[in-house]
Amino acid sequence: MPRFADALESNPAPRRLGDVTLRYEPSMLIGETPRAKATWRSSLVFLAGVGLLLFSAGGLVLQWPFGVVVTLVLAGAVAIGAAVLLERFEKRQRRFVANFGTVSLRLDFTSPIAGHARTLVVPFDSVRATALLRQGDGASCLCVDFEERGLLREVLVAHIPDDQLPDAERLERVLKGAFGLGDRPAPAEPDATRDRDLSTFE
Repeated sequence: MPRFADALESNPAPRRLGDVTLRYEPSMLIGETPRAKATWRSSLVFLAGVGLLLFSAGGLVLQWPFGVVVTLVLAGAVAIGAAVLLERFEKRQRRFVANFGTVSLRLDFTSPIAGHARTLVVPFDSVRATALLRQGDGASCLCVDFEERGLLREVLVAHIPDDQLPDAERLERVLKGAFGLGDRPAPAEPDATRDRDLSTFE
């Protein structure tokens, strides 16, 4: 806790960085992406699936060819399943909570394939590294590597433009100080051109 207080005092983090909003509560630093607004797409796909199933029921009554009815049933089921997945992805939200009271990092994210909401709670002692890495779109992201049945990586902040790199470096130092990585941060202006040894991420 004192280590975090020292880090935050010497390297105050911004309120907005990349795709996340940062806020502070007693003994906690919270970063989260905005919740996506609901759209009409998932509802439209769901209604299309229901319509196809109704058509298939009508086809049975009217004695349509068996292959046509089966095709309608399968298409309706696929459409309803797609609507459920689309709705999950529309509601996805990424969040991290660095809790300095419980000395743990909570990660809330959505699984990339099924779209299920997942939560991991990682003890600070299990965090192995934090680093700013370049994304494919030319922006940067702040990542954390941790032990969880193997070495895993999660993105804390994505889509950081170059003009926000000094703020991202301040947040990186705050988190490193909290996780006990490296030296205790000292008040100093960040050097956006400093080199990093990223060999552990290759």
